[in-house]
Amino acid sequence: MARFENAIDEILVNEGGYVNDPKDRGGETKFGISKRAYPNVDIKNLTTDEAKAIYKRDYWDKIKGDDITDDLVALEIFDTAVNMGARTSSKLVQMVVGSHPDGIIGTKTLEKINAMDVELLVSKFRLSKIARYVYLVKKRPANRKFLFGWINRVLGA
Repeated sequence: MARFENAIDEILVNEGGYVNDPKDRGGETKFGISKRAYPNVDIKNLTTDEAKAIYKRDYWDKIKGDDITDDLVALEIFDTAVNMGARTSSKLVQMVVGSHPDGIIGTKTLEKINAMDVELLVSKFRLSKIARYVYLVKKRPANRKFLFGWINRVLGA
């Protein structure tokens, strides 16, 4: 089974430290935790342990990370949940494995995730993420600023 501890350090590196970019719709952000999503959290003074607790409760547990057998697959789905939201990440992986995309990973979706060839699942999932990012840029052209960073994140660059 995948382990949260194996994934969270990479997430924290990807998300970086404190940022307050006026063009980022999330607003003030630290470790990827945004003021928009967590209005009652003191973002500037958020600790690593507090961020880990939020990620475990609101992202890892929602994607059923502990029930995914492959660490890389769990990391991909978790990282996408952090970046796009747990519901969107769940819908994308559901489409990849051929489940009904309701945004809630259940027993049937987990069985399909765990049964699918890891390389194929990860490749198809990464392509679905890039397609989603392109859609976000078309929907909101100001997001173009973030597109290549998002794609680099997908490719692990």
